[in-house]
Amino acid sequence: MMKITLVAGDRLTQDHIDAWSHLQREDPTLCSPFLRPEFTQAVAAVRDDVEVAVLKDGGEPVGFFPFQRVRRNIGKPVGGPLSDCQAVVVRKGLEWQADELMRGCGLAVWDFSYLLTSQKPFQSHCHVCEDAVYADLSGGFDAYLAQDGREKTHAFKEIRRRIRKIQRELGPLRLELHCDDDRVFEALVDWKAAQYPRTNKTDVFAFPWAAELLERIRRERTEAFSGMTTALYAGDRLLGVHLGMRSYGVLHSWFPAYNRDLQQYSPGMVLWVEMAKAGVLDGIQRIDMGKIHDHTYKTKLMSSAVAVGEGFIDLRPLRRALRTTWSHTYYWLRSSRLREPLRAPAAMAYRFRQWAAFR
Repeated sequence: MMKITLVAGDRLTQDHIDAWSHLQREDPTLCSPFLRPEFTQAVAAVRDDVEVAVLKDGGEPVGFFPFQRVRRNIGKPVGGPLSDCQAVVVRKGLEWQADELMRGCGLAVWDFSYLLTSQKPFQSHCHVCEDAVYADLSGGFDAYLAQDGREKTHAFKEIRRRIRKIQRELGPLRLELHCDDDRVFEALVDWKAAQYPRTNKTDVFAFPWAAELLERIRRERTEAFSGMTTALYAGDRLLGVHLGMRSYGVLHSWFPAYNRDLQQYSPGMVLWVEMAKAGVLDGIQRIDMGKIHDHTYKTKLMSSAVAVGEGFIDLRPLRRALRTTWSHTYYWLRSSRLREPLRAPAAMAYRFRQWAAFR
C-alpha cells in the first residue's frame, strides 16, 4: 500500500534528492528543469510555504510531488506563475490516484497551469489543453534546420540577413553562452521591467521572493541543474540577454530580453539562434519554449510540442461544481465574439490574478 509523507521544501535530504533524480532520469517526459529537486529547493529558500509529498511503496520512495500551500489548504505549483512545467515525479508505470494524492497532502485544492497531460490521473481535471513547444537539437544544428517547415526556412534566411546587417553596421557578433557579468543581468532586469507594462504583464522583479529566486538560480552550476545567462554583443554593444534553466541536455527558455534601441535588427531572434548554435556544441539537445500564446516567433523555431493542461483539483463538491461552471464560461468567452468587448475588463482581471499569484 502506498504511503504519503510530507517534507518541508528546505528539509530534503540527499537520499530524497538521489531518489528523485533517479525517477526523473528514468522517464524522458520528466526532463524539464522545473521538475528537478534543485528547483524546488531554490524556491523553498526564498518562500516558507513549499512542501514535498514523498510517495512510498514498501518503504521505498516511488514519487515526489512538490507544491506551495497557501491559505485554506489551497495548493499551487512550486514557483507559482514562474513555473512552466508541473507534474508528479513518479516511477514509470506506477498506479496512483489524484484524489488520494491530494488527501495525503492535506490539500483541498491544487491549481495548475502547465501540467503534463501525459499523467493520466490528472487528465479529467484539465479544463483547457495547449501545446508547449520545443526545438529538437538532438541531431545537431544542421539537422534541426533541415526539419520540415517552409516557415522555418524563411525565418532563418531572414535571421541570416539580419546577422549580416548587424555585423556590417554595428560590428562583429560575440556570444557568451555562460555569462557571469552582473551588469548583463542588471540589463536584463531593466529591459524586462520596461517591457512588462507594455505587454500588460506583472513585473516579476517587483516581488522580492521572485527577484531573489532568479538571482539564486542564475548562480547555480551543476550538470543536473544550472542557471544559464547568455549575452549577445555586436562589437561592444549588448544586443540581448537570456536567462534560462538547464538540466543535462535540456534548456528551458525562460527570461529573454533585448535592447529596444536596436530592435530593427531583430536582436531577440538573433540571440536565440546564436544561443542554439553554441548550445549544441555545449551538449544542449533540446530547448523548451513554453506555450505559444501570442509569440508567433515560436512557431518559426519549434520542432514539436507536448500537451500541457490548465485546471484544478478540488475535493469540495459544491465549490468544485461552481468553479467548473465558471471555468467553462471563462474559456467560452475567451473564444467567442464577446472577447473584444470584454478585453479591457479581462485585462484588469488578468493583472489582478497575476499580482495575487505572485503574493
